[in-house]
Amino acid sequence: MYQKKEFKTLMRQYVSGEITAESKVRLLQMIDDPQYAKDLEGILRKNYDQIQEGSADSEATTTFMEALKERMHPKSEQDEEETISLYVHWKKIVAAASILLLLGIGYYNYTPKTTLPTVVAVEKNKITPGTSGAILTLADGSQIVLDSVANGVLANQNSTLVSKNGGTLIYSGGKTKQVALNSMTTPRGRQFQVVLSDGTKVWLNASSSITFPTTFIQNERRVTITGEAYFEVAKDKNHPFIVTANATEVKVLGTHFNINSYPEEKSTKTTLLEGSVLVSNKKEKSLLEPGQQATQSNIGTLSVKKLENFDEVMAWRKGLFYFNNTSLENVMQQISRWYDVAIVFEKGVNARNFDGEISRELNLDDVLKILETNNIHFKIEGKTIRVIP
Repeated sequence: MYQKKEFKTLMRQYVSGEITAESKVRLLQMIDDPQYAKDLEGILRKNYDQIQEGSADSEATTTFMEALKERMHPKSEQDEEETISLYVHWKKIVAAASILLLLGIGYYNYTPKTTLPTVVAVEKNKITPGTSGAILTLADGSQIVLDSVANGVLANQNSTLVSKNGGTLIYSGGKTKQVALNSMTTPRGRQFQVVLSDGTKVWLNASSSITFPTTFIQNERRVTITGEAYFEVAKDKNHPFIVTANATEVKVLGTHFNINSYPEEKSTKTTLLEGSVLVSNKKEKSLLEPGQQATQSNIGTLSVKKLENFDEVMAWRKGLFYFNNTSLENVMQQISRWYDVAIVFEKGVNARNFDGEISRELNLDDVLKILETNNIHFKIEGKTIRVIP
């Protein structure tokens, strides 16, 4: 009897993040002991039932136990820190809800760098997450919907071949003195990658676009974007790569960086991961070092700050929503773009901020259930989400 009580206490400490190294070893021993299997499943089932109808099945419980064991065998000090912090990052969600999210909704990542496999249930009439897709506009104005077109060569523009390979558009070859501009646009609920003629790789987030020449023939390589894009620029010291986003210009030789320039977010943010970039507007300029982020406000102010980590910036590339004291308005903007839904705020909704990560592979109603644990409520009406008090 005492041992069962000890097991429940250790589980509670582990979920809250307060467990010691010694207690963690003891908990692992208990999990390995078959006599505690029913107790563990009972704890999971009890907490699951507190949140929604249904119960955690044995297969889900087994999967959770295996994942838990793996997390409790860190391979390095860094892994040890990540293991101890498991389930902690959603500060405003109780332990019962965290267990629910793991089993009832799907695997929900509470650590900043490690993602468990996501279990997504496909049900009729569900609003599903975004996927790979975009619209390519050629120099003559004709358009190709990349979602459905088959892999292979799509066009030949001034001897530059345009090909599709899965979720990537590739420009290759091409020796011409005539500039031909193409653009690729991702609607809401879509993402896509393009490899430019110089080998530069660009990933577009949902509701974004990039305009670029089929072949770079001038002294500089210049492109224009809207929305959000991540760049891995091919090095060429003789031909600087220049990105224009709203009133911001980013000049690089070869580097990795992210630009967020959605008009509804009222600023353009350039985050440098590797190399160096020169960020400028009409009045100011700043040379960024790796780990720095430049913010260009709509009123023309340019500011630079050092980031502690890239989790928030790179979350979309890793298939995650990452919230770090993120306002409800911004949270819903991200959801709107990824799930292609309209957001309506009803009167009486209080302002609040969120911390944590949610898989972008979950269906929309599952994401909303997670947010609702923070005392916010939603009503789904077709493709419109109403935020209600």
